[in-house]
Amino acid sequence: MPATVPPGVFWADDIQTLEDDPEVRLATAQVYLPLPAAFREAATALRALIQARSRRSADVSELLSQLYLIAAQENFLLAAPYVDGVGPCSNVAITIPRHVWQQLPMPYEVIGYQCLPLLDWTDYRWFVAAWGEPDTHCSARDYHQAVWDEYVAEYRNTR
Repeated sequence: MPATVPPGVFWADDIQTLEDDPEVRLATAQVYLPLPAAFREAATALRALIQARSRRSADVSELLSQLYLIAAQENFLLAAPYVDGVGPCSNVAITIPRHVWQQLPMPYEVIGYQCLPLLDWTDYRWFVAAWGEPDTHCSARDYHQAVWDEYVAEYRNTR
């Protein structure tokens, strides 16, 4: 359950106080998706949870899957800072219904990890250890370009 942000406090500032509670930090960040900072905060929280469970030799497979999915979704929605003739890509991203972008398949074996800028070298090592090397690497935006183009066109038509 996400924490309630105190009145007059920006959520991204408040979430910084949740450093010692990555589960609440993750839940709070997920409320604010698809904001770019929310994706970063979700990834930070997931990394903390993965590290904590790894220290206890607990299964981290579900958390790795969540981290990968967050990174791929962020890449699909926010891959380029600007869309010609539209403006910031976040203008389009916020018009795509949550259920649409959350249900897009993000196959690791095709998208890989190298084109997902939210990830770092530690994440790469975790994924390779868990799932092996992917067959290819491409951006999630490239993988779902037709979906993105559909929403860009819709955004342009409604402006």
